[in-house]
Amino acid sequence: MEIQVAIVSDQVLANLIPALMDRPERVVLVCSESMRQREQGKRQKSVLARHGVSAHVWNRDIPEGPLDAIRRFAWDLAETLQDQHPEAAITLNATGGTKLMMLGMVEAFRNVSKRIIYTNTAQARLEVVHDESSDENPPPMPMADVLDVQQYLAAQGFRLQTTDDQGPSWAAGAEARKPATKFLGRNASKLEELIGVLNALAASVFLPDQRRESADAMRDAHPVQHFRRSPRGIWRDALQQLCTVGLLRWDGDCEIEFLNREAVRFVNGGWLEEYAWHIVRDAGVADCRAGVRGVWDGAEQARNEFDVMACHRNQLLFIECKTLKFDSGQNDNEIAYKVESLGRDTRGLFGQTWLVTARTPSDVLRDRARQARFEVIGPLELPKLQQRVKQWMGHLQGGCA
Repeated sequence: MEIQVAIVSDQVLANLIPALMDRPERVVLVCSESMRQREQGKRQKSVLARHGVSAHVWNRDIPEGPLDAIRRFAWDLAETLQDQHPEAAITLNATGGTKLMMLGMVEAFRNVSKRIIYTNTAQARLEVVHDESSDENPPPMPMADVLDVQQYLAAQGFRLQTTDDQGPSWAAGAEARKPATKFLGRNASKLEELIGVLNALAASVFLPDQRRESADAMRDAHPVQHFRRSPRGIWRDALQQLCTVGLLRWDGDCEIEFLNREAVRFVNGGWLEEYAWHIVRDAGVADCRAGVRGVWDGAEQARNEFDVMACHRNQLLFIECKTLKFDSGQNDNEIAYKVESLGRDTRGLFGQTWLVTARTPSDVLRDRARQARFEVIGPLELPKLQQRVKQWMGHLQGGCA
């Protein structure tokens, strides 16, 4: 029988990942008084159960100090587990809790456990503090990919309900639109003005009360829109790409026609979300989702949406996409607050948040991003977005190099 003992903290992933890698018959969750009052033990037990791992919250709280009290608790726990399960192979996950808790638990379990591990999430590996089969310093273990986007979000308390890419028609459409998507993304810095014009034209197709209709019909819409002058040069090339993939009708003059609702959505910023999704997925991440929608536990009436999310080596990448023009004022502050807030809630300590924009970000926005610890990727960087994604993946994969 395999038993894994883990100290409960706010960082659910530190206990969830090793449990999913080892799949023990039982996980024993040890709570402090404060963690029990906040029902973190109960929450982690529920998360583990959803993954098919049986967990038990220990019936006594681990003291928060002094060290002698923690030692006595830890020795009693170790002896009780040995008495109840004399043939069990015990692993202590010493990641959670305070440093004093970790010290006391490691002392008590060093002579009774098969292994003592520490979840090094930042470097995507499990540090092996003790291994009974080795007298030497055991090497770290690379983390296996045990979490996809949905499972990661569930551990953070978010229940994923739908994603755009789940629908076969959306995925097929995104693949068909890929040439136009890639053209816009690779040339965004040369097309900033056109992107702004297309946003305005697309926004004029429907009246405000028509924009949320789910039907594809263009009834009562205004699909024919006009440029002030006939597009030339790279503008013409971009419009021809949009025509080739069946989104627009354009004869080379000032008049264009949006052929369906999907065309309006795509031209009005949807292309950037698809560009990010294609780039991240093509880079080879373990799991990538577009148009993620769901609710937080305990707040079922408040639905949240995320443009692109990826999970690789059990870390989350959240990408927010924007094609609107940035102003050094309220617009910047609102966007920065939204991106920082959503990213902080979903990614945990070690995930990353990127704001990918087809318009040149203001200095104010970049300053806010540095303060809030999210990355801004502007139109000049869009052609190299896949390289940036691979750098992120390489950092995770290099944890045990």
